[in-house]
Amino acid sequence: MFWRRSTGRSDVIAGNGAVATSQPLATQAGIHALRMGGNAIDAAVAAAAVLDVVEPFSTGCGGDAFALVHLAGSTKPIGYNGSGHSGSLVTLSELRDRGWQAMPVRGGPTVTVPGAMHLWHTLVDAYGLLEFSDVLNPAIRYARDGFPVSPIIAEVWRHVTGVLRSDYAREVFTVNGAAPRRGQLMKNPDLASVFRGVAAEGLGYFYEGDIAERIVRTVEADDGFLTLDDMRRHATTVTEPVSLSYCGYDVYEHPPNGQGFAALIMLGLMEEVEASTAPPMSAERYHLMIEAKKLAYADLYAHNADPDFYDVPLDELLSGKYLKKRAEMIDRNSVMEAPENGLTSGNDTIYLATADGEGNAVSFINSLYMGFGSGLVVPGTGIKLQNRGSLFRLDPDHPNAYAPNKRPFHTIIPGALYQESEIEGVFGIMGGPHQAQAHGQFISNVVDYCMSPQEALDYPRFHHDQESDTVALENGVPPHIQGGLRKLGHRLAHETSFGFGGGQAIFRLQESWIAGSDFRKDGQAAGF
Repeated sequence: MFWRRSTGRSDVIAGNGAVATSQPLATQAGIHALRMGGNAIDAAVAAAAVLDVVEPFSTGCGGDAFALVHLAGSTKPIGYNGSGHSGSLVTLSELRDRGWQAMPVRGGPTVTVPGAMHLWHTLVDAYGLLEFSDVLNPAIRYARDGFPVSPIIAEVWRHVTGVLRSDYAREVFTVNGAAPRRGQLMKNPDLASVFRGVAAEGLGYFYEGDIAERIVRTVEADDGFLTLDDMRRHATTVTEPVSLSYCGYDVYEHPPNGQGFAALIMLGLMEEVEASTAPPMSAERYHLMIEAKKLAYADLYAHNADPDFYDVPLDELLSGKYLKKRAEMIDRNSVMEAPENGLTSGNDTIYLATADGEGNAVSFINSLYMGFGSGLVVPGTGIKLQNRGSLFRLDPDHPNAYAPNKRPFHTIIPGALYQESEIEGVFGIMGGPHQAQAHGQFISNVVDYCMSPQEALDYPRFHHDQESDTVALENGVPPHIQGGLRKLGHRLAHETSFGFGGGQAIFRLQESWIAGSDFRKDGQAAGF
Protein backbone atom coordinates (compact mmCIF):
# COMPACT_ATOMS: atom_id res chain seq x y z
CA MET A 1 0.00 0.00 0.00
CA PHE A 2 1.39 3.42 -0.96
CA TRP A 3 0.20 5.41 2.01
CA ARG A 4 1.80 5.15 5.42
CA ARG A 5 1.53 7.86 8.06
CA SER A 6 3.40 7.55 11.33
CA THR A 7 1.34 9.44 13.88
CA GLY A 8 3.02 8.02 16.93
CA ARG A 9 -0.32 6.57 18.01
CA SER A 10 -1.21 2.91 18.23
CA ASP A 11 -4.58 1.35 18.81
CA VAL A 12 -5.32 0.89 22.51
CA ILE A 13 -6.56 -2.57 23.50
CA ALA A 14 -8.12 -3.17 26.92
CA GLY A 15 -10.52 -5.64 28.44
CA ASN A 16 -12.24 -3.67 31.19
CA GLY A 17 -13.14 -0.54 29.29
CA ALA A 18 -11.88 2.19 27.01
CA VAL A 19 -12.34 5.92 26.53
CA ALA A 20 -11.35 8.05 23.53
CA THR A 21 -11.69 11.84 23.49
CA SER A 22 -10.09 14.88 21.89
CA GLN A 23 -8.17 15.87 25.06
CA PRO A 24 -6.16 13.60 27.41
CA LEU A 25 -7.51 15.10 30.64
CA ALA A 26 -11.04 14.29 29.48
CA THR A 27 -10.02 10.76 28.56
CA GLN A 28 -8.52 10.27 32.00
CA ALA A 29 -11.72 11.58 33.62
CA GLY A 30 -13.64 8.90 31.75
CA ILE A 31 -11.18 6.21 32.83
CA HIS A 32 -11.45 7.50 36.41
CA ALA A 33 -15.24 7.04 36.27
CA LEU A 34 -14.78 3.45 35.10
CA ARG A 35 -12.24 2.72 37.84
CA MET A 36 -14.66 4.11 40.44
CA GLY A 37 -17.18 1.46 39.44
CA GLY A 38 -19.03 3.52 36.88
CA ASN A 39 -20.01 2.36 33.42
CA ALA A 40 -19.63 3.68 29.89
CA ILE A 41 -22.46 6.16 30.43
CA ASP A 42 -20.82 7.66 33.52
CA ALA A 43 -17.51 7.81 31.66
CA ALA A 44 -19.04 9.60 28.67
CA VAL A 45 -20.63 12.34 30.76
CA ALA A 46 -17.52 12.75 32.94
CA ALA A 47 -15.43 13.23 29.81
CA ALA A 48 -17.94 15.61 28.22
CA ALA A 49 -18.01 17.80 31.33
CA VAL A 50 -14.20 18.01 31.43
CA LEU A 51 -14.16 18.97 27.76
CA ASP A 52 -16.51 21.85 28.63
CA VAL A 53 -13.61 23.14 30.74
CA VAL A 54 -10.46 22.19 28.80
CA GLU A 55 -11.72 22.72 25.21
CA PRO A 56 -14.09 25.58 25.95
CA PHE A 57 -14.57 27.05 22.48
CA SER A 58 -15.83 23.72 21.11
CA THR A 59 -18.33 22.45 23.62
CA GLY A 60 -20.16 22.94 26.86
CA CYS A 61 -23.32 22.66 28.87
CA GLY A 62 -24.59 25.76 27.05
CA GLY A 63 -24.57 23.82 23.79
CA ASP A 64 -26.30 20.74 22.45
CA ALA A 65 -25.46 17.03 22.43
CA PHE A 66 -26.57 13.76 20.83
CA ALA A 67 -25.84 10.20 21.87
CA LEU A 68 -26.21 6.62 20.72
CA VAL A 69 -26.17 4.31 23.74
CA HIS A 70 -25.50 0.59 23.37
CA LEU A 71 -26.61 -1.43 26.37
CA ALA A 72 -24.95 -4.80 26.89
CA GLY A 73 -26.89 -7.55 25.17
CA SER A 74 -28.99 -5.26 22.99
CA THR A 75 -29.18 -5.57 19.21
CA LYS A 76 -29.18 -1.86 18.34
CA PRO A 77 -28.46 1.47 20.04
CA ILE A 78 -30.86 3.86 21.76
CA GLY A 79 -30.80 7.41 20.43
CA TYR A 80 -30.88 10.56 22.54
CA ASN A 81 -31.54 14.02 21.15
CA GLY A 82 -30.16 16.67 23.48
CA SER A 83 -30.67 19.63 21.16
CA GLY A 84 -32.71 22.66 22.14
CA HIS A 85 -35.56 24.54 20.51
CA SER A 86 -35.62 28.10 19.24
CA GLY A 87 -37.07 30.82 21.43
CA SER A 88 -40.74 31.74 21.43
CA LEU A 89 -40.49 35.53 21.30
CA VAL A 90 -40.53 35.96 17.53
CA THR A 91 -42.06 34.38 14.41
CA LEU A 92 -40.65 33.92 10.92
CA SER A 93 -42.97 36.55 9.48
CA GLU A 94 -41.78 39.06 12.09
CA LEU A 95 -38.16 38.43 11.16
CA ARG A 96 -38.97 38.86 7.48
CA ASP A 97 -40.90 42.05 8.26
CA ARG A 98 -37.69 43.38 9.84
CA GLY A 99 -36.01 42.91 6.47
CA TRP A 100 -33.92 39.94 7.49
CA GLN A 101 -32.67 37.88 4.54
CA ALA A 102 -30.78 35.33 6.63
CA MET A 103 -30.11 34.46 10.24
CA PRO A 104 -27.08 36.18 11.76
CA VAL A 105 -24.01 34.05 12.42
CA ARG A 106 -23.41 35.12 16.03
CA GLY A 107 -25.24 36.83 18.87
CA GLY A 108 -28.50 36.48 20.76
CA PRO A 109 -30.78 35.58 17.82
CA THR A 110 -28.69 32.46 17.16
CA VAL A 111 -29.07 31.03 20.68
CA THR A 112 -31.41 28.08 21.13
CA VAL A 113 -32.20 26.44 24.46
CA PRO A 114 -29.02 24.69 25.68
CA GLY A 115 -29.72 20.98 25.76
CA ALA A 116 -26.38 19.44 26.74
CA MET A 117 -26.73 19.66 30.52
CA HIS A 118 -30.16 18.06 30.35
CA LEU A 119 -28.80 15.17 28.31
CA TRP A 120 -25.83 14.67 30.65
CA HIS A 121 -28.11 14.41 33.67
CA THR A 122 -30.71 12.29 31.85
CA LEU A 123 -28.15 9.68 30.77
CA VAL A 124 -26.55 9.33 34.19
CA ASP A 125 -29.93 9.19 35.89
CA ALA A 126 -31.20 6.52 33.49
CA TYR A 127 -28.17 4.26 33.17
CA GLY A 128 -25.26 5.46 35.28
CA LEU A 129 -23.89 3.65 38.31
CA LEU A 130 -22.35 6.73 39.94
CA GLU A 131 -23.87 9.81 41.54
CA PHE A 132 -24.01 12.82 39.22
CA SER A 133 -21.77 14.72 41.65
CA ASP A 134 -19.08 12.03 41.31
CA VAL A 135 -19.35 12.17 37.53
CA LEU A 136 -18.86 15.96 37.51
CA ASN A 137 -16.07 16.07 40.10
CA PRO A 138 -13.12 15.97 37.66
CA ALA A 139 -14.60 18.85 35.66
CA ILE A 140 -15.26 20.79 38.86
CA ARG A 141 -11.65 20.37 39.95
CA TYR A 142 -10.22 21.52 36.60
CA ALA A 143 -12.57 24.50 36.46
CA ARG A 144 -11.82 25.50 40.06
CA ASP A 145 -8.07 24.77 40.27
CA GLY A 146 -7.06 25.19 36.65
CA PHE A 147 -5.73 23.10 33.78
CA PRO A 148 -2.78 23.54 31.39
CA VAL A 149 -3.86 24.33 27.83
CA SER A 150 -2.88 21.62 25.35
CA PRO A 151 -1.08 22.43 22.05
CA ILE A 152 -3.71 22.10 19.30
CA ILE A 153 -6.38 23.62 21.54
CA ALA A 154 -4.08 26.59 22.18
CA GLU A 155 -3.67 27.12 18.44
CA VAL A 156 -7.42 27.02 17.71
CA TRP A 157 -8.20 29.19 20.77
CA ARG A 158 -6.00 31.90 19.29
CA HIS A 159 -8.24 32.13 16.23
CA VAL A 160 -11.62 32.39 17.97
CA THR A 161 -11.21 34.79 20.90
CA GLY A 162 -12.27 37.70 18.69
CA VAL A 163 -15.90 36.52 18.73
CA LEU A 164 -16.28 36.96 22.52
CA ARG A 165 -18.85 39.70 22.99
CA SER A 166 -18.41 40.98 26.54
CA ASP A 167 -15.80 41.99 29.08
CA TYR A 168 -16.89 39.08 31.26
CA ALA A 169 -16.38 36.60 28.41
CA ARG A 170 -12.90 37.98 27.74
CA GLU A 171 -12.09 37.90 31.45
CA VAL A 172 -12.89 34.18 31.64
CA PHE A 173 -11.49 32.97 28.32
CA THR A 174 -8.50 35.20 27.64
CA VAL A 175 -5.36 36.29 29.43
CA ASN A 176 -5.34 40.10 29.31
CA GLY A 177 -7.30 39.95 26.06
CA ALA A 178 -5.15 37.31 24.37
CA ALA A 179 -5.69 33.59 23.98
CA PRO A 180 -3.74 31.42 26.44
CA ARG A 181 -0.48 29.89 25.30
CA ARG A 182 0.34 26.20 25.31
CA GLY A 183 0.80 25.03 28.88
CA GLN A 184 -0.72 28.15 30.42
CA LEU A 185 -3.03 27.51 33.37
CA MET A 186 -6.66 28.50 32.84
CA LYS A 187 -9.60 28.40 35.26
CA ASN A 188 -13.36 28.82 35.18
CA PRO A 189 -14.49 28.89 38.84
CA ASP A 190 -17.97 30.20 37.97
CA LEU A 191 -18.61 27.11 35.86
CA ALA A 192 -17.41 24.94 38.74
CA SER A 193 -20.10 26.56 40.89
CA VAL A 194 -22.76 25.81 38.27
CA PHE A 195 -21.69 22.16 38.13
CA ARG A 196 -21.82 21.90 41.93
CA GLY A 197 -25.30 23.44 41.93
CA VAL A 198 -26.69 21.00 39.37
CA ALA A 199 -25.06 18.08 41.16
CA ALA A 200 -26.68 19.11 44.44
CA GLU A 201 -30.10 20.31 43.27
CA GLY A 202 -30.76 18.62 39.94
CA LEU A 203 -31.81 20.00 36.56
CA GLY A 204 -34.13 22.57 38.10
CA TYR A 205 -31.05 24.48 39.21
CA PHE A 206 -30.06 24.98 35.56
CA TYR A 207 -33.41 25.19 33.74
CA GLU A 208 -35.72 26.90 36.24
CA GLY A 209 -33.83 28.98 38.77
CA ASP A 210 -31.25 31.73 38.81
CA ILE A 211 -29.09 30.12 36.10
CA ALA A 212 -32.03 30.00 33.68
CA GLU A 213 -32.84 33.63 34.43
CA ARG A 214 -29.25 34.67 33.76
CA ILE A 215 -29.21 32.79 30.46
CA VAL A 216 -32.46 34.44 29.34
CA ARG A 217 -31.31 37.92 30.38
CA THR A 218 -28.03 37.48 28.50
CA VAL A 219 -29.80 36.39 25.33
CA GLU A 220 -32.49 39.07 25.52
CA ALA A 221 -29.89 41.78 26.10
CA ASP A 222 -28.34 40.76 22.78
CA ASP A 223 -31.67 40.80 20.90
CA GLY A 224 -32.35 37.08 21.24
CA PHE A 225 -35.65 35.26 21.62
CA LEU A 226 -35.49 32.92 24.64
CA THR A 227 -37.89 33.05 27.58
CA LEU A 228 -37.94 31.35 30.98
CA ASP A 229 -40.80 29.17 29.78
CA ASP A 230 -38.62 28.03 26.87
CA MET A 231 -35.98 26.94 29.37
CA ARG A 232 -38.46 25.22 31.71
CA ARG A 233 -40.13 23.27 28.89
CA HIS A 234 -36.93 21.77 27.57
CA ALA A 235 -36.61 17.97 27.65
CA THR A 236 -34.23 15.37 26.25
CA THR A 237 -35.90 13.20 23.62
CA VAL A 238 -35.44 9.44 23.16
CA THR A 239 -35.17 8.70 19.44
CA GLU A 240 -35.09 5.72 17.08
CA PRO A 241 -31.73 5.64 15.27
CA VAL A 242 -31.73 5.33 11.49
CA SER A 243 -29.72 2.57 9.84
CA LEU A 244 -28.58 1.18 6.53
CA SER A 245 -26.93 -2.11 5.62
CA TYR A 246 -23.50 -1.58 4.06
CA CYS A 247 -21.63 -4.63 2.76
CA GLY A 248 -23.09 -6.87 5.45
CA TYR A 249 -22.80 -4.40 8.33
CA ASP A 250 -25.54 -2.24 9.84
CA VAL A 251 -24.51 1.40 10.22
CA TYR A 252 -26.55 3.41 12.74
CA GLU A 253 -26.83 7.19 12.86
CA HIS A 254 -28.93 9.60 14.90
CA PRO A 255 -32.08 10.68 13.00
CA PRO A 256 -32.96 14.26 11.99
CA ASN A 257 -32.58 17.01 13.03
CA GLY A 258 -29.01 15.67 12.72
CA GLN A 259 -27.29 15.06 9.39
CA GLY A 260 -26.49 11.39 10.01
CA PHE A 261 -28.77 10.11 7.24
CA ALA A 262 -26.47 11.79 4.70
CA ALA A 263 -23.70 9.40 5.75
CA LEU A 264 -26.07 6.47 5.17
CA ILE A 265 -27.09 7.73 1.72
CA MET A 266 -23.43 8.20 0.82
CA LEU A 267 -22.60 4.66 1.91
CA GLY A 268 -25.61 3.23 0.09
CA LEU A 269 -24.53 4.93 -3.14
CA MET A 270 -20.94 3.73 -2.63
CA GLU A 271 -22.19 0.16 -2.38
CA GLU A 272 -24.36 0.57 -5.49
CA VAL A 273 -21.35 1.70 -7.57
CA GLU A 274 -19.08 -0.91 -5.94
CA ALA A 275 -16.57 1.61 -4.65
CA SER A 276 -15.05 -1.10 -2.45
CA THR A 277 -13.62 -2.87 -5.52
CA ALA A 278 -11.23 0.04 -6.08
CA PRO A 279 -7.82 0.08 -4.36
CA PRO A 280 -8.00 2.09 -1.10
CA MET A 281 -5.49 4.69 -2.30
CA SER A 282 -6.70 5.32 -5.83
CA ALA A 283 -8.26 8.12 -7.86
CA GLU A 284 -11.13 5.77 -8.73
CA ARG A 285 -12.09 5.24 -5.08
CA TYR A 286 -11.86 8.92 -4.11
CA HIS A 287 -13.85 9.91 -7.20
CA LEU A 288 -16.69 7.51 -6.41
CA MET A 289 -16.82 8.58 -2.76
CA ILE A 290 -16.87 12.28 -3.71
CA GLU A 291 -19.68 11.78 -6.22
CA ALA A 292 -21.71 9.79 -3.68
CA LYS A 293 -21.16 12.55 -1.15
CA LYS A 294 -22.48 15.21 -3.55
CA LEU A 295 -25.75 13.36 -4.03
CA ALA A 296 -26.12 12.59 -0.33
CA TYR A 297 -25.64 16.22 0.67
CA ALA A 298 -28.09 17.43 -1.98
CA ASP A 299 -30.72 15.35 -0.16
CA LEU A 300 -29.42 16.47 3.23
CA TYR A 301 -29.77 20.17 2.53
CA ALA A 302 -33.19 19.71 0.97
CA HIS A 303 -34.72 17.62 3.74
CA ASN A 304 -32.96 17.85 7.11
CA ALA A 305 -35.18 19.59 9.64
CA ASP A 306 -36.97 19.14 12.95
CA PRO A 307 -39.18 16.05 12.46
CA ASP A 308 -41.86 17.65 14.65
CA PHE A 309 -42.32 20.23 11.88
CA TYR A 310 -41.46 18.26 8.75
CA ASP A 311 -41.90 14.63 7.81
CA VAL A 312 -38.38 13.81 6.62
CA PRO A 313 -38.80 11.15 3.88
CA LEU A 314 -36.19 8.80 5.32
CA ASP A 315 -37.84 5.61 4.11
CA GLU A 316 -37.64 6.82 0.54
CA LEU A 317 -34.18 8.37 0.82
CA LEU A 318 -32.70 5.16 2.23
CA SER A 319 -34.64 2.72 0.04
CA GLY A 320 -32.81 0.44 -2.35
CA LYS A 321 -34.92 1.65 -5.25
CA TYR A 322 -34.07 5.30 -4.61
CA LEU A 323 -30.38 4.65 -4.04
CA LYS A 324 -30.13 2.56 -7.22
CA LYS A 325 -31.76 5.33 -9.26
CA ARG A 326 -29.54 8.02 -7.75
CA ALA A 327 -26.43 5.89 -8.28
CA GLU A 328 -27.13 5.93 -12.02
CA MET A 329 -26.15 9.61 -11.94
CA ILE A 330 -22.58 8.71 -10.96
CA ASP A 331 -20.24 8.49 -13.95
CA ARG A 332 -16.97 6.67 -13.27
CA ASN A 333 -15.25 8.83 -15.91
CA SER A 334 -16.42 12.37 -15.13
CA VAL A 335 -17.78 14.60 -12.38
CA MET A 336 -21.28 15.91 -11.75
CA GLU A 337 -22.07 19.47 -10.76
CA ALA A 338 -22.81 19.89 -7.06
CA PRO A 339 -26.06 21.64 -6.11
CA GLU A 340 -25.99 24.75 -3.96
CA ASN A 341 -26.91 24.36 -0.32
CA GLY A 342 -27.08 27.91 0.99
CA LEU A 343 -26.13 26.98 4.58
CA THR A 344 -23.25 28.39 6.59
CA SER A 345 -20.95 25.97 8.36
CA GLY A 346 -18.92 25.66 11.55
CA ASN A 347 -16.54 23.02 12.83
CA ASP A 348 -15.94 23.40 16.57
CA THR A 349 -17.34 20.31 18.27
CA ILE A 350 -16.17 17.45 20.46
CA TYR A 351 -16.82 13.77 19.91
CA LEU A 352 -16.03 11.02 22.40
CA ALA A 353 -16.52 7.28 22.67
CA THR A 354 -16.62 5.08 25.77
CA ALA A 355 -17.02 1.39 26.52
CA ASP A 356 -16.95 -0.73 29.66
CA GLY A 357 -16.19 -4.27 30.73
CA GLU A 358 -19.87 -5.23 30.86
CA GLY A 359 -20.34 -4.56 27.14
CA ASN A 360 -21.97 -1.12 27.25
CA ALA A 361 -20.76 1.54 24.82
CA VAL A 362 -21.60 5.19 24.13
CA SER A 363 -21.19 7.30 21.01
CA PHE A 364 -21.43 10.91 22.21
CA ILE A 365 -21.10 14.31 20.55
CA ASN A 366 -21.39 17.77 22.12
CA SER A 367 -21.04 21.17 20.46
CA LEU A 368 -21.41 24.95 20.55
CA TYR A 369 -21.37 24.86 16.71
CA MET A 370 -18.83 27.57 15.77
CA GLY A 371 -15.89 28.47 18.01
CA PHE A 372 -17.34 29.94 21.24
CA GLY A 373 -20.79 29.58 19.66
CA SER A 374 -22.82 32.77 19.76
CA GLY A 375 -19.94 34.63 21.41
CA LEU A 376 -22.14 35.12 24.48
CA VAL A 377 -21.00 33.96 27.92
CA VAL A 378 -23.53 34.18 30.75
CA PRO A 379 -22.17 36.55 33.45
CA GLY A 380 -21.30 34.89 36.73
CA THR A 381 -21.65 31.36 35.32
CA GLY A 382 -18.88 30.71 32.81
CA ILE A 383 -21.50 29.16 30.49
CA LYS A 384 -20.92 29.66 26.77
CA LEU A 385 -24.06 29.76 24.61
CA GLN A 386 -24.24 28.04 21.23
CA ASN A 387 -25.18 29.59 17.89
CA ARG A 388 -27.12 26.68 16.36
CA GLY A 389 -30.01 28.98 15.50
CA SER A 390 -27.83 30.49 12.78
CA LEU A 391 -28.59 27.40 10.70
CA PHE A 392 -32.29 28.17 10.39
CA ARG A 393 -33.46 29.32 6.97
CA LEU A 394 -35.72 32.35 6.47
CA ASP A 395 -37.34 30.87 3.38
CA PRO A 396 -40.88 29.96 4.55
CA ASP A 397 -41.04 27.08 2.06
CA HIS A 398 -37.90 25.36 3.32
CA PRO A 399 -38.28 22.50 5.85
CA ASN A 400 -35.62 24.14 8.03
CA ALA A 401 -37.38 27.52 8.07
CA TYR A 402 -37.29 29.39 11.37
CA ALA A 403 -40.25 28.89 13.71
CA PRO A 404 -40.70 29.36 17.46
CA ASN A 405 -39.98 26.26 19.57
CA LYS A 406 -38.32 24.43 16.68
CA ARG A 407 -35.03 22.54 16.60
CA PRO A 408 -32.62 23.75 13.88
CA PHE A 409 -30.58 21.71 11.40
CA HIS A 410 -27.71 20.05 13.28
CA THR A 411 -24.39 18.89 11.91
CA ILE A 412 -23.33 16.81 14.93
CA ILE A 413 -23.79 13.05 14.57
CA PRO A 414 -22.75 10.03 16.67
CA GLY A 415 -22.36 6.71 14.85
CA ALA A 416 -22.39 3.00 15.65
CA LEU A 417 -21.65 -0.18 13.69
CA TYR A 418 -23.27 -3.61 14.13
CA GLN A 419 -23.06 -6.96 12.39
CA GLU A 420 -25.73 -9.63 12.76
CA SER A 421 -27.26 -7.66 15.66
CA GLU A 422 -23.94 -7.65 17.56
CA ILE A 423 -22.13 -4.41 18.23
CA GLU A 424 -18.91 -3.88 16.32
CA GLY A 425 -18.17 -0.44 17.71
CA VAL A 426 -19.00 3.21 18.18
CA PHE A 427 -17.42 6.07 16.24
CA GLY A 428 -17.71 9.71 15.34
CA ILE A 429 -15.80 12.42 13.50
CA MET A 430 -16.42 16.05 14.38
CA GLY A 431 -16.11 18.93 11.97
CA GLY A 432 -19.32 20.68 10.87
CA PRO A 433 -20.33 19.69 7.31
CA HIS A 434 -17.31 17.38 7.16
CA GLN A 435 -18.91 14.92 9.55
CA ALA A 436 -21.24 12.86 7.37
CA GLN A 437 -18.73 12.58 4.52
CA ALA A 438 -16.05 11.61 7.04
CA HIS A 439 -18.33 8.91 8.48
CA GLY A 440 -18.69 7.44 4.99
CA GLN A 441 -14.94 7.38 4.48
CA PHE A 442 -14.26 5.93 7.92
CA ILE A 443 -16.80 3.10 7.60
CA SER A 444 -15.41 2.24 4.16
CA ASN A 445 -11.91 2.08 5.66
CA VAL A 446 -13.11 -0.31 8.37
CA VAL A 447 -15.50 -2.50 6.39
CA ASP A 448 -13.95 -2.54 2.91
CA TYR A 449 -10.27 -2.56 3.84
CA CYS A 450 -10.25 -4.09 7.35
CA MET A 451 -8.46 -1.14 8.95
CA SER A 452 -8.18 -0.86 12.73
CA PRO A 453 -9.87 2.14 14.42
CA GLN A 454 -6.62 4.12 14.61
CA GLU A 455 -5.62 3.42 11.02
CA ALA A 456 -9.11 4.17 9.74
CA LEU A 457 -9.11 7.52 11.55
CA ASP A 458 -5.60 8.42 10.39
CA TYR A 459 -6.17 7.57 6.73
CA PRO A 460 -6.09 10.75 4.60
CA ARG A 461 -9.54 12.15 3.90
CA PHE A 462 -11.12 14.34 1.31
CA HIS A 463 -13.46 17.22 2.07
CA HIS A 464 -15.93 18.27 -0.59
CA ASP A 465 -17.54 21.69 -0.20
CA GLN A 466 -21.03 21.62 -1.65
CA GLU A 467 -21.33 25.35 -2.18
CA SER A 468 -18.08 25.92 -4.10
CA ASP A 469 -17.97 22.38 -5.53
CA THR A 470 -14.30 22.08 -4.64
CA VAL A 471 -12.42 19.14 -3.17
CA ALA A 472 -9.67 19.39 -0.59
CA LEU A 473 -7.34 16.41 -0.28
CA GLU A 474 -5.44 15.89 2.91
CA ASN A 475 -1.66 15.53 2.99
CA GLY A 476 -0.89 11.88 2.37
CA VAL A 477 -2.88 11.62 -0.87
CA PRO A 478 -0.12 11.15 -3.48
CA PRO A 479 0.29 13.48 -6.48
CA HIS A 480 -0.77 10.90 -9.09
CA ILE A 481 -4.19 10.59 -7.40
CA GLN A 482 -4.57 14.36 -7.31
CA GLY A 483 -3.73 14.44 -11.02
CA GLY A 484 -6.19 11.65 -11.73
CA LEU A 485 -8.99 13.52 -9.98
CA ARG A 486 -8.20 16.71 -11.91
CA LYS A 487 -8.40 14.78 -15.18
CA LEU A 488 -11.87 13.57 -14.20
CA GLY A 489 -12.91 17.21 -13.72
CA HIS A 490 -12.64 17.72 -9.94
CA ARG A 491 -11.61 21.18 -8.81
CA LEU A 492 -9.05 20.76 -6.04
CA ALA A 493 -8.45 23.25 -3.25
CA HIS A 494 -5.30 23.51 -1.19
CA GLU A 495 -5.57 21.07 1.70
CA THR A 496 -5.05 23.70 4.38
CA SER A 497 -8.12 25.56 3.10
CA PHE A 498 -10.44 23.09 4.80
CA GLY A 499 -10.67 21.25 8.08
CA PHE A 500 -10.70 17.49 8.16
CA GLY A 501 -12.28 17.17 11.58
CA GLY A 502 -11.09 14.81 14.24
CA GLY A 503 -12.57 11.55 15.46
CA GLN A 504 -12.57 8.79 18.01
CA ALA A 505 -13.60 5.15 17.73
CA ILE A 506 -13.91 2.11 19.99
CA PHE A 507 -14.55 -1.32 18.47
CA ARG A 508 -14.92 -4.87 19.72
CA LEU A 509 -11.84 -7.11 19.45
CA GLN A 510 -12.63 -10.63 20.62
CA GLU A 511 -13.20 -10.23 24.39
CA SER A 512 -11.64 -6.76 24.53
CA TRP A 513 -12.12 -3.26 23.17
CA ILE A 514 -9.78 -1.62 20.65
CA ALA A 515 -9.75 2.19 20.53
CA GLY A 516 -8.25 4.95 18.41
CA SER A 517 -7.99 8.73 18.75
CA ASP A 518 -7.47 11.06 15.81
CA PHE A 519 -4.01 12.62 15.44
CA ARG A 520 -5.68 15.79 14.15
CA LYS A 521 -6.66 16.68 17.74
CA ASP A 522 -4.90 16.69 21.10
CA GLY A 523 -6.80 13.52 21.95
CA GLN A 524 -6.04 10.23 23.59
CA ALA A 525 -7.46 6.74 23.65
CA ALA A 526 -6.93 4.85 26.90
CA GLY A 527 -8.20 1.73 28.61
CA PHE A 528 -7.71 -0.52 31.60
